[in-house]
Amino acid sequence: MPVGKLARYELTIVALLALFWGCVGLNRFSIGLIFPLIVPEFHLVGWQVGLLISGTSITWAISSWIGGFLSDRHGRRRVLLPAVGFVGLMTGAMGGAWDFLSMFIVRDLLGIGDGVGWAVGQATINEESAPSRRGINQGVFTVGYTLIGVGVGSYIITWLTSLWGWRLVFPVIGAVTLVILVALFAFMREPQKHETQADWRRALGLLKDPSIIAVTIAGCAALTWLQIFVGFNPLFLTKIRGFSFAEVGIIASIWGFSGAAGQILIPFASEHFGRRPAAFVSAGVSAAALALYILGGYEIWSMRILAGICGFCGFGLLPIVLATCVSEMVSDDIRGAALGMTNFFGVLIGTTLMPLIGGVLSDQIGFGPVLGLAAVAQIMVAGSILRVRETAPRLLTSMEVSAKTPASARRTGA
Repeated sequence: MPVGKLARYELTIVALLALFWGCVGLNRFSIGLIFPLIVPEFHLVGWQVGLLISGTSITWAISSWIGGFLSDRHGRRRVLLPAVGFVGLMTGAMGGAWDFLSMFIVRDLLGIGDGVGWAVGQATINEESAPSRRGINQGVFTVGYTLIGVGVGSYIITWLTSLWGWRLVFPVIGAVTLVILVALFAFMREPQKHETQADWRRALGLLKDPSIIAVTIAGCAALTWLQIFVGFNPLFLTKIRGFSFAEVGIIASIWGFSGAAGQILIPFASEHFGRRPAAFVSAGVSAAALALYILGGYEIWSMRILAGICGFCGFGLLPIVLATCVSEMVSDDIRGAALGMTNFFGVLIGTTLMPLIGGVLSDQIGFGPVLGLAAVAQIMVAGSILRVRETAPRLLTSMEVSAKTPASARRTGA
């Protein structure tokens, strides 16, 4: 394929997958926004809130690993497209839930498609992107979740809910997801096959790599930050701080829009300065901003600014930790399995176990301390990422050239 067509195809597939991931963001983030409405309607207590936050996560974790491995063996397209269709159907079904149990079951089923979408979508983008654009493109994919699911979604969901009620919002999101499925069916090709076929033993062998272990721990912590904030921030703002439902939507939107900018700019910075420094600084700033957000007792404008800083840095490190570092550390034939494996542990701990713990704790100690778990999680990201080996291609090339240049030549500028 000519270079121009390759670049256009790369742009098209990244855009379509980012739109799909935005729909996933809508179905994930929306549950937190409608909690102020469904908690009294379904008579929910704290542990049930925690389970609904993590309702997609167990199946997401399992399907991410299995789906990534299957796509390594059988192809990205034939695994991804059915998953996108299933996401659309299950998202629509959320609007029909009538109590805690029915919503929990639907969200568990929804997680099957969401998990496959992460591992296979990121593997596809990695293989269809030029090396110099890999980190940015994987950031664009992730920014779909943040920009559409959190930023725009906060306005869309609160606005549509005020017009039609929360039940009609989910069929609309599901229908949009199915439209994206049609576009992917028309445009997506199968990435080039690898000579070596995926092997479970090689994929499991990744658990012996210290850098993979460290980046997996960082991923667990990053997803803890994300899911704790998504689930408990609206309740913290309404129950503890006394903000209105509309004000919560505005704060959440700023968090999301700022995060979308961060998911472009921080991966871009990591191309030049390294994956580790970019993620380390971002995690530290996000933790500090969130601590002030919780403890400061500020008015609405200060809360918006702090939420924006927290979102910019916290979301900005996600594609680096969850996708780029992992995909750059492994060979092509096990990339899907590697992304699925690290996501498996991240989702199992960060978006399944920790929200459940947060829900139980919220009944005992309140929503403020539970939200503080998200700040602690960012500190863990900062500590873990320093144990990950550097993978930025531009930086590695520069280091390699520098190593090959004689010391005398470097001193004289030759």
